[in-house]
Amino acid sequence: MRQACLLVGLALFLAGCAVPFAPRAAPTDTATSRPSKVPKRTRPPARRPSATPGPLQAPTASLTPTKAILTFPSSTPTPSLAFTLLTPLPSSTSTPSLVPPSPAPSATAQSELSCQLIWQSPSNQIVFTPEEKFAVGWDIKNDGTAEWDPANVEFVYLGGAKLHNKGSFPLPVTVAPGDEIVLSVPMKAPRNSTRYTTYWGLRQGDVFFCRLMLSIYVLD
Repeated sequence: MRQACLLVGLALFLAGCAVPFAPRAAPTDTATSRPSKVPKRTRPPARRPSATPGPLQAPTASLTPTKAILTFPSSTPTPSLAFTLLTPLPSSTSTPSLVPPSPAPSATAQSELSCQLIWQSPSNQIVFTPEEKFAVGWDIKNDGTAEWDPANVEFVYLGGAKLHNKGSFPLPVTVAPGDEIVLSVPMKAPRNSTRYTTYWGLRQGDVFFCRLMLSIYVLD
């Protein structure tokens, strides 16, 4: 009897071992299997109208003038229009009686000893090389009332740079009023490079008139 029970228990043990081991199914993700909840759309809060106009809105100007513009202070008197209209305007055609008439211009007396330069050669601001020789000529007109007599009128050096060898020349002929004469002087440019100006004129006794000039540049 004891042996029969052992055999039955051994058979049951072997039968249990013969049943294949079934692997446990992996747990399913409930997060993926369940449909996700879509959040409900919430309506944005309503915007309150702004008292300040936006950047694209220009404030509308009031066409109705305020009382402050039309109201004058009580201390400022109101201008009288009647006084302005009753004031007589000055007449533009009235001639002042106290202004004396302007005198007629008087003719200027013509000088006794006078000249007019007609032309000059060479002209002023001419350039010479150091120690270059040249001659200058002035064509002048006697526009005075007295004639130029060679006996008492001569052409002389007055001042400035000394570009000459001889400082005085007698007139070659008598020059009557209205006539012209060419006065010429031989000269020589200085050695140094700079600007030089020499002055000449006519002399009658102690009277000098008809002043002439020449200005040159000396450049290496």
